[in-house]
Amino acid sequence: MCILFFCQSELCSSDGYKLILANNRDEAWNRPTQKANFWNNGHCISGLDLMQDRAGGTWLGMNKDGQIGALLNILGQQDHTKEGRGFLVSDFISGKKDIHNYAEEILDKKDNYNGFNLVLFDLSKQEDFLPAKPVFVSNTLNYFSCINYRSLPSNTFFGVSNSPLEFPLQKVVQGRQKFGQIVSKYPKVSTKDLLLENLLQLMSDKTQLLPDPVLEKAGTSVGYSPDRIGQQSAINVISPQARYGTRTSTIILVDGANNVDYVERTVDPENTDSTISTVIHQHFSLLPCE
Repeated sequence: MCILFFCQSELCSSDGYKLILANNRDEAWNRPTQKANFWNNGHCISGLDLMQDRAGGTWLGMNKDGQIGALLNILGQQDHTKEGRGFLVSDFISGKKDIHNYAEEILDKKDNYNGFNLVLFDLSKQEDFLPAKPVFVSNTLNYFSCINYRSLPSNTFFGVSNSPLEFPLQKVVQGRQKFGQIVSKYPKVSTKDLLLENLLQLMSDKTQLLPDPVLEKAGTSVGYSPDRIGQQSAINVISPQARYGTRTSTIILVDGANNVDYVERTVDPENTDSTISTVIHQHFSLLPCE
């Protein structure tokens, strides 16, 4: 499981932010992973999956043109004969494809993958003289909607996790509110350090957010115990018996002058004390639009 909060602003001054994004990656402790680094001749940055047959995929990454992808897998869908979902992100940020064309390509082959939610951004693309809105792509339909490709709103606080948009988990509902409070309190570049500190605290929150009918139904359907469902209900997951939990928290800030802060905090999977972690903080600027 993973969780994503973000706010993309259509109009911002140089001392504000075009995008504020916070993400947690939940994964098995023994899954080999490369920490965030630049790749593709220095044009892309992300952590990378190193597991056999999945190597090169990622859950979150961006390039220096301002294209960003974030993957959130649908709970319980694990057909190992299907293609690795992590390539949906790495192919986007390394391929220089139009965001809408790429979304359409994904939908054409959506049955090749286990269930996913995918959020795409392109901060370099203009639509009606404004930055392009984020795009949501999913191969999981539900009773409320047959739409699995749509633009998401700008200028609002948004959250996505491992369920359809119309059925948000409680950690999305409550976490989105806390995310919004933090961003509203520290909206300027001058308060960046406080913004980062508070966002990382939010992504470290292990408070169990029950009851959650959506999660309880999904968790029961895949055989989770009540204890495991409770663990999965938190923004920051820790399931020692399953050797599973939040491995990585990532914050991406893009300011009005196109300066990027890419912060990744990785907890040692063999030591669940969240104070023992590796923090990577990369600074760079987006390339000028061609």
